[in-house]
Amino acid sequence: MSASLRRLGRLIGIILIFSVVGPLAFAALTSLIVVAFGAALLQLLLAFVDLSALRPTFSIAVGLLAFLAVMASIPPSAVTGLIFASSAVYVGIGAIWMAWLAAAVAIAGVVSGGMFFIPSESSAVILPSVGSASQALPLFGMLATLAVVPTSLCWWLAKPLHRATVSA
Repeated sequence: MSASLRRLGRLIGIILIFSVVGPLAFAALTSLIVVAFGAALLQLLLAFVDLSALRPTFSIAVGLLAFLAVMASIPPSAVTGLIFASSAVYVGIGAIWMAWLAAAVAIAGVVSGGMFFIPSESSAVILPSVGSASQALPLFGMLATLAVVPTSLCWWLAKPLHRATVSA
């Protein structure tokens, strides 16, 4: 009984790490990319047109993008954590490639959900609008590539939990 509770605790701990750290890392990575490319474009625009009002707007836009990236990445991060935690705790596969595979499965679920489920405008569901498989493949590739760094960070932070040995 005690070993079962410890396994359940490890499972919940890994899921929580992926559900909290994953979206924050994804938002930070997305914001970093936007700022890296957007700052140069903003400087170029400001060189030609003196629109000083764009600076605060750019800051608000990056903050809003980070917030929406966190909100949109919570469900796939939680699913990634659940898949990885189950494989690490109950099957014993805690390798980083398993975390990446779990992230790919979660991202594939989100992308395929965007192909078949179109939420209404008043819905709080955040799904990409994917019209066809030709749109889904590049979206999956882009999201999977972006998810490598946050997934690796979550795997590293959860290492003590998925490396622990629990006697049967």
